Amino acid sequence: MQANKHAVKSVKGEQEKKPVDMQERRIVRIADTDLDGSKAVKDLLRSIPGISFSYSNALMKVLNIPKGKKLQDLDEKELNTLKEALSDPFKYKIPHWLFNWRRDDETGLDYHLLSNDLRSKTTMRIQKIKTSRSYRGYRHSFNYKLRGQKVKSRGANVHGRVGSSLGVVKKKQAQQGAK
Repeated sequence: MQANKHAVKSVKGEQEKKPVDMQERRIVRIADTDLDGSKAVKDLLRSIPGISFSYSNALMKVLNIPKGKKLQDLDEKELNTLKEALSDPFKYKIPHWLFNWRRDDETGLDYHLLSNDLRSKTTMRIQKIKTSRSYRGYRHSFNYKLRGQKVKSRGANVHGRVGSSLGVVKKKQAQQGAK
C-alpha cells in the first residue's frame, strides 16, 4: 500500500506538548529493575528478584520509611540510602538470618544477592551440583523432582504429565475403536 499523500504534516509549535509532571511518571531503576514510582515502596521492593516480604519490611524499618509511602515521594537522599542499603546490608545492621545466600561454599560467609547476581550464582551452584553427580545433581540434570515430592501422580517432570491421560473413554470413541 502507498502512504497517504494527503496526510497533514504537523507544523512546529502547532501542538505544544504538556510538561510531564516528574513526580507522576517517575520510573526508578534499583538493582537492575525498573520500578513504578506511583506504588508503595514496600510493595515495589518485593518485585526486585531476591527481596522477600520479611527483608523488605526489615529495610523499611531500618531506614525509617513509612509503610504507605510511595516511591515517587522519596527524596534523593532517601533514595540513595535505599540503594546503598540494598548493596551493603551489613552497614545498616540488617540481621544476617534474613539474607538469601547463607554460608557460601567458597567463603563460608552470608550474603544478600539481588537480580542478576542471584540468578548467576544460583545457576552456577546448580551446575556444580550436576557435575558432582550426586543424587541431587542427577535429578537436576534430568529435570526430576528432588525434594521428596510425589512423582507417580503429581507430574512426570517440571512441565506436568507427559502424554495423554488414560482412563475414561466416551461411548462413541469406544464404538469406533471396536469397529
